[in-house]
Amino acid sequence: MHHASMIQPTADDRATEFEAVEGTGEQFSGYTLLVEAYAAIWLILLVWLVFLWRKQADLAARVAGLEGALTRAEKRLAGAKSAPKAAAEEEPTA
Repeated sequence: MHHASMIQPTADDRATEFEAVEGTGEQFSGYTLLVEAYAAIWLILLVWLVFLWRKQADLAARVAGLEGALTRAEKRLAGAKSAPKAAAEEEPTA
């Protein structure tokens, strides 16, 4: 007198089947969740790359400024060393 619906599933039955839980208030499509997850990952990656790109541009500008300062300092130093020699050559010896 047992009906087939009253038979309890065994552990093997549960391992091979997936049944959605009925009666919950929230229903999400797996495909939608997958697309949203990938979109979030790509958005985070894009923001990170833009941040790195801006930081690299700032760093390149700073390095260029430092190279210019070094060049100007080298020219001043070379000019200061050559000025005493030129002055010494122009003075008459007695």
